[in-house]
Amino acid sequence: MSAPTTLPAWAAPGATQDTKISRPGLGTLTWLELRKMADTRAGRWLLGIVALLVVLVIGAMAIWGDGDRTWQTYAQLAFLPIAILGPVLGVLTVTSEWSQRTALTTFTLVPQRGRIVTAKFLAAMVLATATLALILPIAGIATLVSGAADPWDMSAMVVIELLAFLWLNYACGVGFGLLFANTPVAIVSFFVLPVAFQLLSQFSAMESVGEWLDFNSTTGVLGGGETSGDEWLRIFTSALLWVVAPLVIGTVRTLRREVK
Repeated sequence: MSAPTTLPAWAAPGATQDTKISRPGLGTLTWLELRKMADTRAGRWLLGIVALLVVLVIGAMAIWGDGDRTWQTYAQLAFLPIAILGPVLGVLTVTSEWSQRTALTTFTLVPQRGRIVTAKFLAAMVLATATLALILPIAGIATLVSGAADPWDMSAMVVIELLAFLWLNYACGVGFGLLFANTPVAIVSFFVLPVAFQLLSQFSAMESVGEWLDFNSTTGVLGGGETSGDEWLRIFTSALLWVVAPLVIGTVRTLRREVK
C-alpha cells in the first residue's frame, strides 16, 4: 500500500491559492552578474591582470618616467592596459553563459531574457565605473610621491571623459558578446574588426567615412578634457555602428536563440 500523498496547504481541496512567487529585482540580477564575473577562473585572472597592469604602469611612470608626473598623467597612462583588456570583461559578461553552459539554468530561473541582458549590461557599466574608481586613488598615491609643481591639475571634465571612454568600450564588449555568443569569436572580432576598418579608412575613398565611423579614432580624443562638440558628435556616430548596433542585434538574437 502506497503512502498517502501530502499536499501543500494551498493545494488542499477548497483552499485558494494566494501565494505569489516574487521574481528577483533588476538590482539583484545585476549584483548576481557582477558575482559571476569573479566566479569563473577566466574572470578572476582577467580582473587580477588588469589591476596588476594598472599598478605596474603607474609605478613604472612614478619611478622611471620623465615629463609631468601629475594626477591626470598617471590616470591617462593607466588607461593603456584597460583600453585593451577592459572590454574583454564586457565580452565575458555575456559569453560565459554559453561557454560555461549555464544559459539553460539562467533562463529557466528568469525566463524574461530581456531582464538578464539588461542586468548584464548594467553589470558591465558598474564594473567600468569601479575601474575608474580603482584608477583614480592609485594615480593619486603616485602623484603624492611624485613631487610635481602642480600635480592636482585634473578637471572634472577629464574624469567625465575617462568614464565615457570606459562606458563606451565596455558596452562595445557586451555588444560583441551578445552578437556572437562565443568567447573566442567575440574577442577576436572586437579587436580585429575596428582595426580592419581603421586600415580601410586610410584610403582616400574611405577617409571621410573613417572620420565619423572609426571607433578607435573618434574615442581616442576622450580623456583630455577638451573634447569639442564636433568630436562628441563623431563619437556618437561611431558608437551607433560599434556599440548600439551590436547591442540591438545581439539582444534580438539572444531573445530568439534556442537554449540547449
